[in-house]
Amino acid sequence: MNAVSMNNLWNYLQGLSMSASNRRWLAERLMNPSEVVNDEVEQISKELVFPKIPKDYQASDEVLNMACGPFPEGFNVDLELEKMWEERAR
Repeated sequence: MNAVSMNNLWNYLQGLSMSASNRRWLAERLMNPSEVVNDEVEQISKELVFPKIPKDYQASDEVLNMACGPFPEGFNVDLELEKMWEERAR
């Protein structure tokens, strides 16, 4: 990466509002050798399998409500996002 790209990346990272756990996760990833990160990416991409969904497939109302419906009462989006990032950082 050239100096301009590195500066742009640094500016972007500084502009993010990250929690302490997100910063720790980023620092751990930056400290790991690049081979390890590439191996993890390859391993993850090999595990992904996307099903083929026919064009005429009609999802049930139950599935549509789960995927497209409103959040349940008392659902805290910010708390759930923080939990998600915590789990991904592990």
